[in-house]
Amino acid sequence: MNENVNEFALTAAPQETAVTIVNDEGENFIVDLTSRQTSYCSMTAETVEEKATLYNAMNNTEKRIKDCINEVIEIKDVFVEVVNCTNQETGECSRCPRTVLIDVNGVGYQAVSLGVFSALKKLFNVFGEPSEWEAPIKLKIKQISHGTKNILTFDIVA
Repeated sequence: MNENVNEFALTAAPQETAVTIVNDEGENFIVDLTSRQTSYCSMTAETVEEKATLYNAMNNTEKRIKDCINEVIEIKDVFVEVVNCTNQETGECSRCPRTVLIDVNGVGYQAVSLGVFSALKKLFNVFGEPSEWEAPIKLKIKQISHGTKNILTFDIVA
């Protein structure tokens, strides 16, 4: 499953600044905040207001995707960055996608989730990138059980 994020080229980073997180699949990780990150952003921010909306969505998202299960989000833009995560139980370091979905009102919804990242890649394969969309896309947030893990994903709402 990690092959989805291994296609990003990252450099090793010192383990000086780290925080503990639980990703949305329920695994405990220590996230290295000093690493150089690979990122993708579909939003083009030109005005001060647009730049503030983008920054706030990237830096301080208003909502977590896992808190929106069975809700419909009408997304307009996407921000994805790769963070280095270390599993507290095994010590294994892996790259994890942190995805922020930005809705039509500029509200950011974030998840550190391979399920959301994988669904987003499929959405881009079918609908293209957000700059190619004729209108925002409505997503219904879902959680599916896969063995002992719960995985976040979404369906397209027509």
